[in-house]
Amino acid sequence: MKKNRRPSENTSTPSQGEFEAFYTDNYRAISRYVARRVPANSYDTVVASTFVVAWRKFTAVPSPSLAWLYRIASYEVARERGLLGRQPQTAELNDLDLIDTAPLEEVLDVAKAFSQLSESDAELLRLMYWENLSRNEIAELLGLSVNAVNVRYHRALERVSGALNRLASVARADQPTNSNPKENP
Repeated sequence: MKKNRRPSENTSTPSQGEFEAFYTDNYRAISRYVARRVPANSYDTVVASTFVVAWRKFTAVPSPSLAWLYRIASYEVARERGLLGRQPQTAELNDLDLIDTAPLEEVLDVAKAFSQLSESDAELLRLMYWENLSRNEIAELLGLSVNAVNVRYHRALERVSGALNRLASVARADQPTNSNPKENP
């Protein structure tokens, strides 16, 4: 008697060429995503386990996409963080190419502003700007509607803008004022 399989169960493996192309197209994006979220000593493990899960589920998904792969990576990152025991995470800004386009002070202000956001706000903005995902892809990754992503995005943008404004006003208050710059003592 033949055993009935559930429709979501993976009944075959993808062809080597098909998965290799998917891997090649998406490795860099997933690699950068993971590098920003876990310590360096966990990086290889998380990237590898992301692609192992993707390999196992590849043929069960109608059209595997980068957003689908990000979702797998997000679960693997969460699992790794759980194993590491909730150590404080630091924001790695080294691969953002911001220093080439913005003064270092502004880059540091952005890092400080991000540290003041909730994890969900920071993650949404990272997905949009660091990972360059569309709102549709973010909605798929987070399991939300596009409308919910839009609302959360605008709220997160307001919060980061407020944090940057607070940092700027603190910086202005800390600067010494010179009432008459032409006077020399």
